[in-house]
Amino acid sequence: MSVSLWAVEERGSAPRVPRGRVIPSPVFWTVLVLGVIAIGYYVIQVFEEPVIRAHQIDLFAYRVGGSRVLNGVSLYDTPLIGDTKGVFEFVYTPFSALTFIPVVVLSGTWFTVIGSLINFGLLAGVVWLALSWLGYVRNVRLATISVAIAGVLLWCEPIRQTVIFGQVNLVLMALVLVDFALPDRSRWKGVLIGIAAGIKLIPAFFVLYLLFTKRFRAAAVAGATFVGTVVLGFLVLPKDSMTFWAGAFLDPARVGVPDHPANETLKGMISRSLGVGTGQQLLWVALAGVVALVGLMLARRLSLSGRELPAVLLCGLVSTVVSPFSWPHHWVWLGLLLVYLFHLSLQPGAVFERFALGVTWVVTMGGVLGLFDAPVPTIMDIPSWNGLGVIWHNAYVWLVAAIFVVVILRMGKEKARMAELESALR
Repeated sequence: MSVSLWAVEERGSAPRVPRGRVIPSPVFWTVLVLGVIAIGYYVIQVFEEPVIRAHQIDLFAYRVGGSRVLNGVSLYDTPLIGDTKGVFEFVYTPFSALTFIPVVVLSGTWFTVIGSLINFGLLAGVVWLALSWLGYVRNVRLATISVAIAGVLLWCEPIRQTVIFGQVNLVLMALVLVDFALPDRSRWKGVLIGIAAGIKLIPAFFVLYLLFTKRFRAAAVAGATFVGTVVLGFLVLPKDSMTFWAGAFLDPARVGVPDHPANETLKGMISRSLGVGTGQQLLWVALAGVVALVGLMLARRLSLSGRELPAVLLCGLVSTVVSPFSWPHHWVWLGLLLVYLFHLSLQPGAVFERFALGVTWVVTMGGVLGLFDAPVPTIMDIPSWNGLGVIWHNAYVWLVAAIFVVVILRMGKEKARMAELESALR
């Protein structure tokens, strides 16, 4: 019987992830070639259309935010560019603006180059960390294939948009993953999660996950760190902090109206399908609460059976789908999902896992359709037909629902298998 991450362990036992795994040579060389091609063609596109492929518009917003801190200008009173209210507003915490101050020194070509390279480096680092976490040998070969996989992931739409826009999403995901990679006994566990939540509120969802898995000290550290970022914001930027925490962070005029076509969340799907109103708002709150609770319960089961990486991955996806507003580039956790499915597909007889990898790639790929002269970059942009657009226009939401179903079914099979084993041993 082959070793799988789906193998059940005793409740509450320490993770027993097999060590010494290696990527089979045929797979290694295939991925390496695909990675070189993917990176090469991506770079060609950047040189041909730099304004479109590497505009770093969100990194520019971070630079403006940092500049306003240095010059004593309010972060929230006026848009970062222009004078139209609700267009290009600063939507992050006052603490985040403090962390963006180093970006102020970047300008010109270096602004684009460094912004793009940092995100790609973070992406390769996240891939390396995930594969290391899954037990693969840490050597030059692993580092090489991590870079190659990162190259392929440049054509995953959330990753592609994050790199093009210069978004902070990969930074936040890296902070969360590094934190969870720390031993539970580490006194620093929770600090990076708190910092991530201090920059952008959504990572605070992982504090709930820590509570659900009874890691109370880490949850307390994360909460205290987050509170520390808020206090620091009030000390340095008292007026902006008052504006933000008094309600600016909930203002849909700043973050985006819920029925926006690019709002890839439960709330977005409900708003586009049923309209925007009090009833729809209550429906979203109820559904989001159920999805969050079920997601946390499933993540807890995964964690207690020694599968911490998929548990954290599931929480990342759930936090994004229950958020009031998530642009496609917020879904960088889908890149990690592809990495995890790639790992599972290497197991002997992993027919379903390979199918799942293929489906997930089709759903999340970005820019690939353009290589075949398609008029749209992703399947989510395909015009609706006979009302069926609700399926592919909300593809990421349905993908999370499918993951829930698969995890529940797998856990059910594991429980039945364990019951049979116990019965046979009596």
